[in-house]
Amino acid sequence: MANIYLFIGVLFLGIAALLYFVPKRRILNFVDYDGQASIVRINRYAAPRLLLPVAVSAGCAYIVEMRPELAVPLLFPTILSVLAAVVWISAGLTRLKDR
Repeated sequence: MANIYLFIGVLFLGIAALLYFVPKRRILNFVDYDGQASIVRINRYAAPRLLLPVAVSAGCAYIVEMRPELAVPLLFPTILSVLAAVVWISAGLTRLKDR
């Protein structure tokens, strides 16, 4: 059951790497990209914040490997970490757009 947590972690790690190493692409669908100059700045800002779900998923995978009966309850911290990362990115966008 730890495989689902590892899959989620690898998925978000891939998205974060894509945002950081190919920053000119409009990948985030909840972001209103103003102009061409802000795309790189916003994607580089969002990439490290998407490592939060990666870290939480890795921690959940480790815990589920030790105690398999916690597999279902540990889905909630994973989902909450994704929502926290989205809120964290969205909150910082107003500061980035003013520049």
